[in-house]
Amino acid sequence: MKKLTLRSLMIILGVWLSGCNPNTMMTQTLDPRLPKVVNVKAIASSTSVGFEWQPLYTKGVEGINIYRTEPNSYTNSNTKQLTKVATVLNPFASHYVDTGLKQNSRYTYTFTTIKGSYESAHGKVVEIKTLPPMPPVSFFQGAQKASNTIKLIWRPHPDKRVKMYKIEKSINGKDWNWVASIQNRMMVEYIDNYVTAGNRYQYRIIAVGFDGSFSEATLPVTILAR
Repeated sequence: MKKLTLRSLMIILGVWLSGCNPNTMMTQTLDPRLPKVVNVKAIASSTSVGFEWQPLYTKGVEGINIYRTEPNSYTNSNTKQLTKVATVLNPFASHYVDTGLKQNSRYTYTFTTIKGSYESAHGKVVEIKTLPPMPPVSFFQGAQKASNTIKLIWRPHPDKRVKMYKIEKSINGKDWNWVASIQNRMMVEYIDNYVTAGNRYQYRIIAVGFDGSFSEATLPVTILAR
């Protein structure tokens, strides 16, 4: 991963303030006299990152802005592109959770304080990686039960974060299609009644978590319908 330096961040902030990038331009004016956010703790899950910081309300700060880079978001000059993802307008607030992130991906965050129409220079730079996908479902098998029916069975996923299973199907080597959602972690069968003799069917399962995380896909089960 290319390192995001403080100099690179200052260059990016300068570009925003000059109005060269209207899609991500800040609404505040830079005031280097405002205090910086320097004490930040972060913890990552599969699809989110939680932050805790030391509030600065005793110094007149009214809130903070939070900026983030997307994975592989480098410009032509190998400088990461920052995007403002949140404004916390409460001087007593000290926590924020950034959600909807990609699994197993590196993100870089930085923070500024705000007061009225002014914003501080960037403060703490946090580099963090979200957790990888869960392991796949185990003991996945399938068998043809009738001329138009294939039954799939598997073991419950051991991770209690799992809320459902996503069943995907491919016919004769074509694209995978999402054909069913099994809505309980302990429900471990799927019966496909749309089977035609002579076709080659492949199935795979992906476990989905309550937070939108997902597991690795199982190895495909292949059945030539009779």
